[in-house]
Amino acid sequence: MRDVERRGGESADATTQCRSRERQWPQARALRRQLLEWENVCHAPRALGGELGEQPQAGADGGRDRDRVHCAHRAVEGLRRRVQPNGSSFESIAWACGLLAATRRLHVFCTIHVPLHHPLVAAKQMATGDHIGQGRLGVNIVCGWNEDEFQMFGVTKKEHDARYAQGEEWWSVVKRIWAGEDRFDHEGTYYQLHGVEGSPRPFDDADPLMMNAGSSETGRQFAIRHSDMHFDAVETPEASTGRIAETKRLARERGRDIQVWTPVGIICRPTQKEADDYLQYVLDHADWGAIGYLAEMHAKEGRSRTDPQGLVHSGHNPIARRALARGSYCVIGDPDAIVREFSRLRSAGLDGLAINFVDYLKELPYFAAEVLPRLEKLGLRTRVP
Repeated sequence: MRDVERRGGESADATTQCRSRERQWPQARALRRQLLEWENVCHAPRALGGELGEQPQAGADGGRDRDRVHCAHRAVEGLRRRVQPNGSSFESIAWACGLLAATRRLHVFCTIHVPLHHPLVAAKQMATGDHIGQGRLGVNIVCGWNEDEFQMFGVTKKEHDARYAQGEEWWSVVKRIWAGEDRFDHEGTYYQLHGVEGSPRPFDDADPLMMNAGSSETGRQFAIRHSDMHFDAVETPEASTGRIAETKRLARERGRDIQVWTPVGIICRPTQKEADDYLQYVLDHADWGAIGYLAEMHAKEGRSRTDPQGLVHSGHNPIARRALARGSYCVIGDPDAIVREFSRLRSAGLDGLAINFVDYLKELPYFAAEVLPRLEKLGLRTRVP
């Protein structure tokens, strides 16, 4: 009974049902506990040679006195038989602040959905995170596309170009706050604000880096006008060269410099055969329910109309791209093959990559040990001291 009282009046029946469900999923709960370990998040900077801040010590009872942060948990089934391709995740800004506090050199990006975050609150949150990381916070601005998310928040999804128009106004308000203007009013199409002020400014009075991944022409133009980095999809390096060059040229015409990045799914093994065998293993065991649902959501927005089950397996193909990297470009092979592919991507004009693995804890250390030194030797990556 004391247990129920502490939970604010939760019924005994509800508690019993909850515990019953927990007993039904022991393996899922064990996996979740493993993935929620803060150690998993800190594993990446360690593997890449980064230096972590001092970590809390184990208590006298042997337990660890530390926060838990969610890492790489995707493709879990919901209670209504709907597969959620993104799995569960912690709130992006709070998660970024935790990781910034635990690291010293990494830039950490948080994602903010414009229609779901008020610009005054977001400006304060981002400035706070930037002070925690002493200038290492970055922000990924998303104008929204997933109808389910809008419905969940009770927000009406605007038509495509109007969402970017709102993003433009949202970002202008944030920038005015960060500029340290005196108290101001804003009368716009989407926001009517009075007596706006915000302090502190971001760390060292320098705005956090901003990225945007708009894939439509409207989205790309938004990125060209405002972002430091544009994340763009790559079919092949050679086919993307012209678009990348045009993005940079259009930014220069506006007096701006912009980098172009792309996400890449990676399978790196000692031999090509081992990499190909692992790719086949991934395809054989992929959660096609989750992948299909993601394709369905994209199709509703006009982003993709491909049926992943109907694709044919071969090399760097769409089915592998969906299973490994949510449709992004894939690089599969031994360390030398990975470096050759990275060199092709660099020759196309790309400035950076967001790399994805199937299993970060097992694959990232090998990648860091075998691929990064090769990239540094060829001048494709600057060595971190």
